[in-house]
Amino acid sequence: MAHAVIERFQELEEAFAEIAGRGGRLQARFCAAAALDCDLATDTLIHRTERELEVLDAGLSRWRTPAPQMRLVYATALTTAGRDAGLFLNTKDTLKETRRQRGGRHLQDGGACAALVLVASGGSPSHSGMFFDILASISAPWWRRVPQPEEACAAALAASGETPESAGSLLSRTRVLMDAAGVPGRHIDKAVYDVALSEPDPDIYARSWTALNVAARSKKGLVRHSGFDGLAILAAQVEDGSEAADALIAATEAVKEMRPRVSSLASGRLALRLAGSMCGSRTPGGAARDLSAIYAMQAAVIVATTASAAAVVAAS
Repeated sequence: MAHAVIERFQELEEAFAEIAGRGGRLQARFCAAAALDCDLATDTLIHRTERELEVLDAGLSRWRTPAPQMRLVYATALTTAGRDAGLFLNTKDTLKETRRQRGGRHLQDGGACAALVLVASGGSPSHSGMFFDILASISAPWWRRVPQPEEACAAALAASGETPESAGSLLSRTRVLMDAAGVPGRHIDKAVYDVALSEPDPDIYARSWTALNVAARSKKGLVRHSGFDGLAILAAQVEDGSEAADALIAATEAVKEMRPRVSSLASGRLALRLAGSMCGSRTPGGAARDLSAIYAMQAAVIVATTASAAAVVAAS
């Protein structure tokens, strides 16, 4: 019998597929992933998501971010977090204006993901200045920079009332915690921002990381799909690493059985999302802090669009 979380995911996937339209199965799957922890009835969730999507489409041209392929996922994340698209659009514009006034680096995707996390975590446009202050304090040197995780982490911390000093301290403690648990340095760089948001207990984290590693080495293909950085993030979201390992194996098998098939790029992140929910974890700050689903969706859409364009060129 399928786990209740997988059954819930399948129910949500079918509901979102109906409004995503033809060719929208990918969007539907990541909408379902973003809404897994939502307590709303499916009909209510869909209705409210459609309402927020209309606001996004009305406030954004076709060429502004989030792109049309991503807007349903953003609308779902906002609905799940109990926030509205109007506030998101206002926050996104404020981030753009703040960056213009202050200078500094450009935000990924026009600041769309940062605005989503800021709003879904309870923030508002008034947090834009603190967001940039925190981002400056936690960003890695340019040669080790991971822009989207840095920006999303800064947004979540700004919304929760952190300061540049406390945010920097949190990231430093998290790096020490991950290193002590045995996470390789190159994977710490990729996962530290997501792990920091969960603020795991060091002992529990070390045990969870070890258990997930044992499972990953015994189950062929698990690391290839989920990645060691994905395992590091999952370890921070659970209290029982052995349970999480069993859940990840079951989730990976469930994703493999999905039709149409999930791309290899997205399948590992989707399995990690399912496994976390199967273990009862609720990512702090709402759906938008489960960054893996949003990132995997963005990457998969880019790959799908590129492949489609290549096919058109080849046929012409």
